[in-house]
Amino acid sequence: MGVGKDPYDTLAPVASELVTNVVLHSGSPDVAPLITFDGVDLTVEVTDRGRWLERDARAPTLEHRASFGRGLELVRAYTSSCAVLATAAGTRVTAAIPVIEPDANRIEVRERSGSTRSGQFLGYG
Repeated sequence: MGVGKDPYDTLAPVASELVTNVVLHSGSPDVAPLITFDGVDLTVEVTDRGRWLERDARAPTLEHRASFGRGLELVRAYTSSCAVLATAAGTRVTAAIPVIEPDANRIEVRERSGSTRSGQFLGYG
């Protein structure tokens, strides 16, 4: 769980899966992804105006059922928390990716340009 040496290795599949879920399963005309970093966690939030669709347990074959419905399980494997809020107005999924270990005292973030930034971890607020 968490971000490895390159945070994009974890961020990319989480964000991709959440956006793909909206496109393939929600019926929403739009999707609004938001990625934030608070110094401890990268948080991916994806909001749409579609409807949460429950998986059909009566899918015709075991192979068909195995092909779908594992996306949020994969997201949960990469993240420290994953919450789904489904309402009549749409769905919001929020997933937190820890960037540092709780006992670490320094963080390093690799920029897309390849440069790095370091800073001292001051604790959990």
